[in-house]
Amino acid sequence: MSSKRPGEDIDRVAARVAENLEELIAVMQEAAHQISGGRSLQEVPVGRYHLYLAKTEHEEGHSRAEAIICTMEQEEYLDLLEEAAAEMGLCLEAESELDVALPEPEFGEDMVTGGFGNFKGVSVKLHNRCLDELIVAVYCRLEARGLEVACVPDEDVIFYLPLRD
Repeated sequence: MSSKRPGEDIDRVAARVAENLEELIAVMQEAAHQISGGRSLQEVPVGRYHLYLAKTEHEEGHSRAEAIICTMEQEEYLDLLEEAAAEMGLCLEAESELDVALPEPEFGEDMVTGGFGNFKGVSVKLHNRCLDELIVAVYCRLEARGLEVACVPDEDVIFYLPLRD
């Protein structure tokens, strides 16, 4: 997939991801609306989603509902991004770059060859600038819908929808 405007491909894939998350967004928004109206989370139909209520404790001993939260395993979220990208003709895997950093060789005065200090300082990282840009683009689209998104490395993706008074 190639376009004239840089980032246009990413925007189109981000739109598809947001479209694929539409059911979750609608469930969270409806739950927020009903909870703001006085219903408890247990009374709200949430379908297949597991929603949580974030509360703040006050000094008087009572709590106040602040937001609706839903979590998704990071692997599931990345699969969602990759599937949307594949549907739109963008191969995220092909955009991955392997970055290998080797330590500086150590040469002595009488040495013909050098050593690498038992390979201390070797690092290998997999970078995917395209995936990073897609995550940011999806975040911006969801933020425009009122959702905050946080990625806990190697764990979960948290969707957070603040309740309105």
